[in-house]
Amino acid sequence: MNTATIAPPRSRRRSALALVVAASLVVSACSESTKDDGAASSTTGTGGSQSSEPATRTTRGVTDTTIKVGGVVYDTYYGDARVGVEARIKEANDAGGVHGRTIEVVTAENDNNEATKGAEITQRLVEQEEVFALLPVLSGQFGGGDYIVNNNIPTFGWGTTPAFCGNTVAFGFTGCVTNPNLEVGSNALGTVLEKQFGTSDKKIAFIGEDNDAGRGGLALLSASVADRGFDVVLEDNSLPAPPDVMGDPSPFVTKILDAKPDIVYLIATLSGTSLSAALQNAGFDGTIITPSYSPLLLGAPGYDGVFVNTQFSMDPEIPANADMLAAVKAVKADQQLNLAVAAGYWVADMFIKALEATGEDLTVETFLATLNGGDFTYEVPDVVGRSTWPAKHDEPVPCAAMVEVKGKEFIPVVPLTCGETITVE
Repeated sequence: MNTATIAPPRSRRRSALALVVAASLVVSACSESTKDDGAASSTTGTGGSQSSEPATRTTRGVTDTTIKVGGVVYDTYYGDARVGVEARIKEANDAGGVHGRTIEVVTAENDNNEATKGAEITQRLVEQEEVFALLPVLSGQFGGGDYIVNNNIPTFGWGTTPAFCGNTVAFGFTGCVTNPNLEVGSNALGTVLEKQFGTSDKKIAFIGEDNDAGRGGLALLSASVADRGFDVVLEDNSLPAPPDVMGDPSPFVTKILDAKPDIVYLIATLSGTSLSAALQNAGFDGTIITPSYSPLLLGAPGYDGVFVNTQFSMDPEIPANADMLAAVKAVKADQQLNLAVAAGYWVADMFIKALEATGEDLTVETFLATLNGGDFTYEVPDVVGRSTWPAKHDEPVPCAAMVEVKGKEFIPVVPLTCGETITVE
């Protein structure tokens, strides 16, 4: 391990969640914890109330001068997140750290999208490396979910897995994106499409992969557009799921064309561009949308002309993104902008903002109290929508943006646009 210090369901609008979190703080055996029995009162983070109860103080990974973090990533899709994290933490460290502490990073390990391996990495980072928090966590099947909850490990990443939902220790910078109960979603996609087309008088076909993520994505995205009045004419999750690959695309093309959609949304990883190319070759002249923003795909058959829907803005002209790119180039000059590097940067930024809000008295308990107290918010103007916890442990940030692929360029067409959280029926 390398350690380095680096500078068509129906839906209705959901009322605001009123969640009261009474979290039992479980301290792992490897943590450095004491009972602060001598204190008459303790402050539970910025804006928090005072309590006369003795406080457990877990200071694993924290010294007077440093804070240690380490992460888990799936290299195939999220490997570049390391660069984003390094860039943001370098900025903080170069400015003197946070409240006098610099941030030490244990280089994020690749879990190869294997839950068992992810669980092993998580346990080793906490019990052997003694990290204060997990940062970043970006994996399709993060296996450390039970461990972080049982051992009260602050965890920061992109909330696309169930580990970021339904607990008080995991914080996704766009909230709990896919709540596994499939009852909570947002109308962000529908709101963006309505803004793009100026109407909701469109028919939409969704096709995804034959796995839990594909089925969940179909349900939530269909609810999103139905909430804004779009007509969902196809929900199909028969695409082969990785590591299987699509062979002959014609049966899928026929299924899509028979539904006569105006818009096709491809919830696909390995087969997305191939299916898009097959649709274009078959004469489909409607709109094709994908969530895959990748410079590596520019120029590939089937990618030119598609629209890319993202949960946060990727427009490099926005000041916050321009600053992020400058920081990234400072640590890796040839790094291209992609979802992983941007996610890594904003995840680290959220962590740093939470450290700043917590103050000099940094323990796991004071840190989580700050985050979950209801006063801490995270937002990057025009780039990342607003999060406040504990609500976002159970719901997504209801924002999205869209770009169009033209040749070898991404052209922004819809800026970051926020809708509402919805309940999916």
